[in-house]
Amino acid sequence: MTELKANQITDNGQIIKEVRISFTGHRLCGSGRFSNVYNCKLITPYQKEVAIKNVWSDTIQKSAEEYVEIQILSTLYHPALANLLFYYSQKVEERNIHCLVLEFMPQEMSKLREKGVKFDVLDAKIYTFQLFCAVAYLDLMKIAHLDIKPQNIILNVELGLLKLADFGNARRLNTSEKMGVSYQVTRFYRPPELLFGSNQFSSAIDVWSAGCVSFEFFANHTLFKGKDTVDQMNLVITVLGYPTDEDVRSMGVKRPRVAKKVARGLEQYTSNCLEGVVYDYLKSIIIIDPKKRKTASQILKLPIFDVIQMRPREIRNSGKPIPELEHLLKMDYRREDSSSEESSDK
Repeated sequence: MTELKANQITDNGQIIKEVRISFTGHRLCGSGRFSNVYNCKLITPYQKEVAIKNVWSDTIQKSAEEYVEIQILSTLYHPALANLLFYYSQKVEERNIHCLVLEFMPQEMSKLREKGVKFDVLDAKIYTFQLFCAVAYLDLMKIAHLDIKPQNIILNVELGLLKLADFGNARRLNTSEKMGVSYQVTRFYRPPELLFGSNQFSSAIDVWSAGCVSFEFFANHTLFKGKDTVDQMNLVITVLGYPTDEDVRSMGVKRPRVAKKVARGLEQYTSNCLEGVVYDYLKSIIIIDPKKRKTASQILKLPIFDVIQMRPREIRNSGKPIPELEHLLKMDYRREDSSSEESSDK
């Protein structure tokens, strides 16, 4: 068992207090160039299964409080996010390692896809609804996630629940961070404005990415899977057509140097494999002009999500009813006193 002191986040980041935490397990469940993620069982100050993300970099010499991901997560709290519970720092070989204790879900969308798991239409709708609740909340909080992809979607398949995770690339839109390099967001989920070179960040980026992820829930394959950036641009133009002058102005980019094509449309491109209501939903998102995409809040009102409020609740293939999800539309959650939380696996 590991015991140490950590900072606990309470009251939407307004109060930070030092507490002693202990945990067991510490099983590696994900790794990247500058971070590792472990699954652990938190023992004190309460029992809960958690993820611990260890972040390092040769350039990170800041305190944990100055680290942007911690700053952003400290201000956020919503059930559709992998919320930050505690954080602490460790010194390893003269390198600062920031450790984020986060909420945990047992499955990752990308790993389920790799195993050949397919999502049925009902589950696709409930997971998409939760994902856009997360995006709507981030929009309200003036945060852009900037890396929505299956690897950052964690699930509890048994319960039908979803959380958006990994805010390592997130930006605050009401600061100078709203400007940056266009090489953001994993290629398959990168919107046209970034593909064509824009350095302006907005919530419309997350809407496009979430729409592409949701397509994978419905169709069980990737919508735009370009071999490189140019191929990705060509795929988008094949479906949506060459950007108009208005599109170019809205994206704030130069006219793309790619072949002009007549739009095939989503239905033809995807062999009409989806319900009409799903195509209606996708066509409100998969739009070149970011200003013409519906906002996440508008998307949540589309007919595709009527099933969420139907009573009696529809039964999923797992044999369990759709979970109660309407509360996710609430956008003014307060971070609960963590000492009162208990997980179902206590």
